[in-house]
Amino acid sequence: SMEYIDGITLLDILKMRAPLDLAEARETASQFLAGLQAIHDAGLVHRDIKPENLMMTRSGRVVLMDFGIAKGLADAGAGTVSGTPAYMAPEQARGEALDARADVFSAGIVLAEMIAPGGLRTFEARQEIWQGLHREPPEIADSPWAPVLKRAVSRQKQPRFASAAALARALEEVTLRVAGAEDLKPYPGLASFTEEDAEYFFGRELEVEEMWKKLQRPHLLGLIGPSGAGKSSFLRAGLLPVIPAGWRAVVTTPGNRPLTALARALVPELAGDTDALQLLSGTDDPEALLEAISRWREQHDEVLLIVDQFEELFTLNSWEVQEALSKLLSRLALEADVHVLLSMRDDFLGFCSNQESLKPIFSELTPLKSLTGAALRRALVQPAVKCGYRFEDDGLIDEMVGEVGSDRGALPMLAFAAARLWDHRDREQGLLTREAYEHIGGVGGALAQHAEATLEKIGEDRVPIVRELVRNLVTAQGTRAARDREELLSVFDGSSLGDVGEGLAPSRAGASPAPTSGDRAAAEDVLNTLIDARLLTSYEVPATDEEDTPHHRIEIIHESLLSNWPRLVRWQTQDADSAQLRDQIRQAAQMWEERGRPEDLLWTGTSFGEYQLWKDRYEGGLSTAEESFGDAMVH
Repeated sequence: SMEYIDGITLLDILKMRAPLDLAEARETASQFLAGLQAIHDAGLVHRDIKPENLMMTRSGRVVLMDFGIAKGLADAGAGTVSGTPAYMAPEQARGEALDARADVFSAGIVLAEMIAPGGLRTFEARQEIWQGLHREPPEIADSPWAPVLKRAVSRQKQPRFASAAALARALEEVTLRVAGAEDLKPYPGLASFTEEDAEYFFGRELEVEEMWKKLQRPHLLGLIGPSGAGKSSFLRAGLLPVIPAGWRAVVTTPGNRPLTALARALVPELAGDTDALQLLSGTDDPEALLEAISRWREQHDEVLLIVDQFEELFTLNSWEVQEALSKLLSRLALEADVHVLLSMRDDFLGFCSNQESLKPIFSELTPLKSLTGAALRRALVQPAVKCGYRFEDDGLIDEMVGEVGSDRGALPMLAFAAARLWDHRDREQGLLTREAYEHIGGVGGALAQHAEATLEKIGEDRVPIVRELVRNLVTAQGTRAARDREELLSVFDGSSLGDVGEGLAPSRAGASPAPTSGDRAAAEDVLNTLIDARLLTSYEVPATDEEDTPHHRIEIIHESLLSNWPRLVRWQTQDADSAQLRDQIRQAAQMWEERGRPEDLLWTGTSFGEYQLWKDRYEGGLSTAEESFGDAMVH
C-alpha cells in the first residue's frame, strides 16, 4: 500500500505554466532537495529522479515518489542499468556503482527544466533541454542558478555537489534579494503567525494535509500540543489559507466570556443576515447562538468553527460556563452539521473528560508536536530565503536549532531569536550573521535580554507596576489570562499596593517612591511600553450590537515568556500560594457582576474566612469589580 497524495505532478505543472519564477522554483527546490537528502541519509540512492516523480499537494508540500528501483548505497547500480535515460548520470548509464552524486545529477536536470525559457509544454521542448544538458559543458539558460546547475550536472562526478543538502545550500547563496525586502518582517517573534503571514510559514505542510483529511469526516475534533508548539500559527497560517472551495471558517478564543466571544466572531460572517444578527444580540444565550450558527451553516457547502486556546474555558470560567459552551459545541456538531475543531494545550486535555459532551474528541485527537530536525530547520531558514537573505553558514543554523533542541517552547524561542537576528542582519551582503547572533545572546539569551532591556527602559522604580500587571495576566496554572484593558488598569485605582517582593527598589535618599495602586497614569504608561516591546499584546474586540461598544483586551504575547524569562519565573513561584484563590475571586466577581450582583453569589462561611485570610497577606491589587465583590462580602 502507498500514501494517497492529493496533488499534481511537477511535469503537469511545467506543461501548464513553465518556466517557474525563481521564487516558486526556490521553494519547490528547497523541499525537493530536503527530501532527497533524507533518502541519502537513510542509505539509499533513488535512481529515478524526474518531474513525473515529484508531486505538489494543495497545501504546498513537495513529495518525492516512486522508489521502485531505489537501491542501497552498498550495491546501487553495479552491473545494472535502470532509470529514465534522459535523467541518468553518465555513470548510471554505464552501469557503474552509484552514490548520492548520481541523484544530484538528476536533480540538477529537473531544476534546470523548472526555470528553462519556454518550459516543458511540448515533447520537442523537453528534448531540446535534455540535449543541451547532456553536452559538455552543459548548455543551461542564463539565470542566477546557472553556475550552480552547471556544476550539479557535470559529466564527471567529482566536481558535482557531494549531497542534495550541498546543492540546496548553493542555490540559497545565489538567491536574489527580493524587492522591498528591507520592509518585510518574515519572523513574527513571540507573536503567532496570521493568515497575512502565511507565505513565511514553513515546516507544517504534512500536518496541514492530515488535518484537512480528518476534517472531511468527524465533526468534533481536538488538536493538542505543548505550549510553544505553534498551534495558533498552524491554524491561522497553515490550515486556513488552504481551506477547500465552498468552505467557510470562523476562529474564536474563549476568554472569560466564551459565548460572547463566539457571537462576536460570527458577526462578520452574518453581516447580511438581519435575523441572525438579532439572534447574536443575546450573546450569552446558547439557543440563540445555535440557531444563528445553523443559519450560517445553511449558506455554505461546509463550515468550520475553530476554538483556539480552548484551555481558557477551564482557566478563566466557572463550571456553569464551561458546561454551557461544551454542550453548545457538541450540539453544533450533532445537530447543525458544523465541523468543530478545539485547539488546546495538551496538559489541559484531561479537563475535557469532565464534560460528557466533549468526550467524542478523545477518539479523534490530533497531536501537534514541537517542530524538530529538518522541519524546525526549514521553519528557521526559509522565511529569510523567501526575502532573498541567507544564514552566513550551516554551522550557525545547526547551533540555533541545537540550542532549543526538543524543548516544548522551541518554536517561539527560535522565532524570537530569528526576529532579533533579522533586525541586526547584514543588509549589504544579504546575510544573517554569526556576529549578530552573538550580539543578541543566542536563542536562550535573546528573550530574557529583550525583556530585561524593556524593564531597564521602564525604570526600576516602576518594576512593581510590571509585576502587578503580569500578576493579573497569569492564571494559577501558569497560563495566560486575557483581561479587558480598563479592568486591568482598574487594579491601580484603589489603595496602595503592598510590598510586591523582588523587583521593588529599596527606599533611599533621592529615590522615587514605590508606585501605589492609585497611580493609574503610571500603570497606563508602563502597559503601553510593554505592548510596544511586544511582551504584551493588545487587540480590539468589536461591538456585537448598537448598545455595545468596542473594547480592548490585553494578554501576554506568548506562553513561552512565562517559562523563559527568569525574573517572571521567580515572580510566579513567589505568588504560587495565593494564585489559586486569586483566580477564583476573578471568576466569582465576574459572574456576580454579570448576574446583577445578587447576594446569594457572595461567599460566606469557610469560603469567606479563607478570603479574609488571603486578603490580609495578598501583596497585589484587585480590579474595581473584584474590590466591589469583596466589599459586598464584608458588608
